[in-house]
Amino acid sequence: MPRPEKEIEFYKDLFGKAYTLFLVVSGGTVTHFSQKGTDSLTIAGMIISLCLFVSVLVTGYLYKRKINQLEE
Repeated sequence: MPRPEKEIEFYKDLFGKAYTLFLVVSGGTVTHFSQKGTDSLTIAGMIISLCLFVSVLVTGYLYKRKINQLEE
């Protein structure tokens, strides 16, 4: 498999894992917030969810950019 396709597979896999982790952490944070209210675990979950959301956006951008480079 040529190098560009390996990079595309890498970013696709990384995006899927980051997106799944984002959904799990943000869902757990929302559930904890609805049951216990605001506490240190909820605040930590919000911060981690924000970081994961940014990482999902970045990996999605890199994945799309690699696909566009391959098509050119």
